Amino acid sequence: MSQFSSLTSRFVRDERGAFAVIFALMAIVLVALSGATVDYVSLEQMRNRGQIALDAATLALQPEIFKTPIDIADIKKRAEGLLLDRLGGEHGVTASLYDPKVDLASGTLTLEASMIVPTVFVALVGVDTMNARILSQATRIKLALEVAFVLDNSGSMSNTGAGVNGTRQRIQFLKDAANCATNVLFYSAVVTNSSNPDTCVAAPGATLVNNVRVAVVPFTIFVNVGAGNAGKSWIDKTGTSLIANDNYDTDDNQATLPGNPAASAAPNHFAMFAATKEAWRGCVEARAHIKTGSASTEYLDTDDTVPLYNNTLFAPMLSPDMVDGVGTNDYLVDTPSICDRPAQGSTSCTVTEQRSCFLLFCSGASTTSVQPTGPTNFNNSSKYAGAYYGGHTSSCSCRSYSWSNWSYGSSQTRTGTCTGGGYIPQGLSQRDLQERVCKYYGSVTTSSFSTGPNADCTRTAILPLTSTPSSVTSTINTMQAEGGTNIHEGTAWGARVLSPSEPFSQGDAFGTATSKVMIVMTDGENTSYNLGNYCSSTQLGLNGSCYNSAYGFPYNSRNTSTTSSSAGNIERIGVLGTSNNNLVAEMNTRTNQTCENAKAAGITIYTIGLATDQAQQSSQAVVEKMLTDCASTSQRAFFPQTPGELRAVFENIANDLSALRLSQ
Repeated sequence: MSQFSSLTSRFVRDERGAFAVIFALMAIVLVALSGATVDYVSLEQMRNRGQIALDAATLALQPEIFKTPIDIADIKKRAEGLLLDRLGGEHGVTASLYDPKVDLASGTLTLEASMIVPTVFVALVGVDTMNARILSQATRIKLALEVAFVLDNSGSMSNTGAGVNGTRQRIQFLKDAANCATNVLFYSAVVTNSSNPDTCVAAPGATLVNNVRVAVVPFTIFVNVGAGNAGKSWIDKTGTSLIANDNYDTDDNQATLPGNPAASAAPNHFAMFAATKEAWRGCVEARAHIKTGSASTEYLDTDDTVPLYNNTLFAPMLSPDMVDGVGTNDYLVDTPSICDRPAQGSTSCTVTEQRSCFLLFCSGASTTSVQPTGPTNFNNSSKYAGAYYGGHTSSCSCRSYSWSNWSYGSSQTRTGTCTGGGYIPQGLSQRDLQERVCKYYGSVTTSSFSTGPNADCTRTAILPLTSTPSSVTSTINTMQAEGGTNIHEGTAWGARVLSPSEPFSQGDAFGTATSKVMIVMTDGENTSYNLGNYCSSTQLGLNGSCYNSAYGFPYNSRNTSTTSSSAGNIERIGVLGTSNNNLVAEMNTRTNQTCENAKAAGITIYTIGLATDQAQQSSQAVVEKMLTDCASTSQRAFFPQTPGELRAVFENIANDLSALRLSQ
């Protein structure tokens, strides 16, 4: 019994089993504590990798903050994608980005992320993950400012309105406002012009601001790229684009198109200008509406595809002469002597006349046949260089006749042929009369802004980006209010002068530290002229419009006729018979396509719609929606209803842009 009690007492006092349990528990803690260093090193390695990834994302995405509108959600999504891609999901590491922070004034983008890294050793004591926060910041102020003034020079800008300096034309208010904005952009301080309160001038002692350049793009129905650019590589000098030869036929025969056969050379617009003895003023046609990219807005006439060859080139605009007595732009005689078929071989017009005779009295002379004779399909330069003559026309006449003697008998006949050979082609259709090239080698009978080879071509040419304020103000001051309105062409060329590529390559590269801005000002709406109050129904039926436009005539668009001298199934605008409303709607669509392309490239757009309540071919609501959609944000669309408000609008925009200049 005493032995059992002794064993029991020893068991109670024995601590060896408790120590083993305690040691086992302590071992886990010791392993976790010693392994924590490994887990921490792993955390730091992943944090390092994440920091490098976030820094790269911040640097790559910082330029996005200057786009309008700023897409914070897209910046966050792209940054998070870059971060996770760099981490690669290794060992179950996850990361999430907080909302990016943007400070436009300083040009700063701040990205912050939270990382969760699984543990190996400290998980033994219930700590399964370790957290880390990483932060990255990139600052880059826009170092330069490029601004394109896209300014409406249409005839409605001659309407008058009241301002501080009295009642004047809208175009004068525009000049004053644009000149004031120019001074705000270029100089450190401005003051109101004491002699003209509707504008402002550089303040006494004001200094010129560095890194500011301004371009001016005046527009009407057309845009004038400058006659001095006639020799540039981006001008279609030889008629290689499909649209370059629309409305011109070389041989008075619609069945034989220019250049077919090869002996029938396609007309060259510059050669035709030379033939009329009028210089090309500098306007170009819109490029064909041909897709250039996958985006729904990308077409040759709505983007800045580099003009290298064929349809990408810009065709010089030569306004076609209309049919005598039918068209509005009738500046050439349709059948001048230079268009006569020359004497080649037996070429002549044979006319047979017959009269009835009784005894010695003869009467009733009448023509019984008229027959053109002679060879066909030949070149002959006796009338003008390179002339081609195809098949005979259905009829002919002579400017002077050489007659045979009357025959004897009760029914007498005689024949006449053209003195010296050759003949006057007759029986031509209105299409033939409008399109014949030969008449351009005759004399221009009238020439003005709205008539002649340069009809409706904007008088003031584009001023490319310049850092010289006087060049900008001088260009603005030469503008005149004439012609119709094509906002689409204005915005297209506004984007092109800001682009670093041809046709105007003065702009800095996109995506650099340069703010690119387009300010579009119009006093209303896109206009088309398929309307009976502008021309006769005959002219509308012939061309689908009263006036030639940057898109040619609707007749030229998608014209699949094999006997047409138009380019074929190429989209210009509308088709023959398209209503005026639909033509205007398509111009509005192309305006917005152009604006979307410009914004996607990084151009900030402001729009100014003056007196939109006076729209006639669209409603005020349609015009204002188009201009609001064109602007980068709705806050950048302005709708002053009186010309006197223009200075304040332009000055506000210019002051807004001044924040983008580099602070000294």
